[in-house]
Amino acid sequence: MDAFSHRTWIPFYLFSFGTVSIAVLRSMNGVILLFTLLLVAGALGVIFLTIQAEVARNTEKKELMEVLSKKALEAADHQESEAK
Repeated sequence: MDAFSHRTWIPFYLFSFGTVSIAVLRSMNGVILLFTLLLVAGALGVIFLTIQAEVARNTEKKELMEVLSKKALEAADHQESEAK
């Protein structure tokens, strides 16, 4: 996974910041701690699923690139053999 991919990290930090902000405001207003913990747990679940989807997407992309590279090498070898 590319650590500098904006596709993953910008939403990750925005979602984390928003969830923590809401949790802090709710706990300051005297809302039950359980609600705050559930909110943070839900945010962690969404973040985990987002990162897992990115890893799966990058794995598929890597496998596709390997297949395409192999086919390109085979095509180049075939052209060289025909030229001889």
